[in-house]
Amino acid sequence: MFIWNTSCWPLVIPSLSMVDTHTGSSLVRKRGGQSSVVIVTAAGPHMRGLMHDLAMPGFRRLADRWGYEIRALDLEADGIRADAPAQRAKWAKINLMRAALQEFPLALWLDADVLVARTDDDISAHLHPQHFQALALEHVPAEHRVNPNTGVWLMRSCPSAFEFLDAVETAGTQPGPWADQGAVLAALGWNRGDEQYHWAGPGRGSRFLAGTSWLPAAWNQPYVEGRTAEDCYNGTVESYVGRPTVANPFAIHFMGMTPDARRRHMTRVTASLPPDSVHLVGERVG
Repeated sequence: MFIWNTSCWPLVIPSLSMVDTHTGSSLVRKRGGQSSVVIVTAAGPHMRGLMHDLAMPGFRRLADRWGYEIRALDLEADGIRADAPAQRAKWAKINLMRAALQEFPLALWLDADVLVARTDDDISAHLHPQHFQALALEHVPAEHRVNPNTGVWLMRSCPSAFEFLDAVETAGTQPGPWADQGAVLAALGWNRGDEQYHWAGPGRGSRFLAGTSWLPAAWNQPYVEGRTAEDCYNGTVESYVGRPTVANPFAIHFMGMTPDARRRHMTRVTASLPPDSVHLVGERVG
């Protein structure tokens, strides 16, 4: 049930259920009282083990630290590259976020290849009180592009959020390697550049751009080290050279890798993290 006020906030009274993710349904984890934030994630057969084994422990630590809940979904199918099953799996993000926003004031999407490296920052603090979403910007010097990345995506449950998701669905799957992210750029009025998003950058902007906050780069740090040509898809090793990196990131995103490469690199980085997942200031990961 929603009670709207004049700002971009509803009062949300969620109805919650607990179902085992390994049966292919959703998992909701509650941390005492009513949570205002739910973490949402999903993966199909190629990424499912990685999500449960490597990503979910960090998601749980983040949820425990800040009283978030978690809703994870095992998808029936996905792909390895930019094939049709992979694009459909990526597109599931839109409907899952819509469903989460119908129950919770804030929904935080985390891709299944995101490793939470620190838990000492409440990401919801980076969403402007009158904005409906927050995303981090991805900078790729080799492709001359700057664009929002939906691997870490925070949304507030309000009319603007649902209107934006409607606009994303209306835009539909875009040509090129991206599914949901390409449609998000279109709905924001972003200049996509060419079909491969080279030279992408801010365009004229739609009305939704003014309601978008920008997350610190530390909340969606691309993993750039140790990549080989065999590791990559939807990109090249060269496209990760020269990308901006931050010391001590909160979340490391192993984007553009095959499932086997993701597992190998995420396992190595996980082993290097201290037990409490909080690095000393100045330490660089990824």
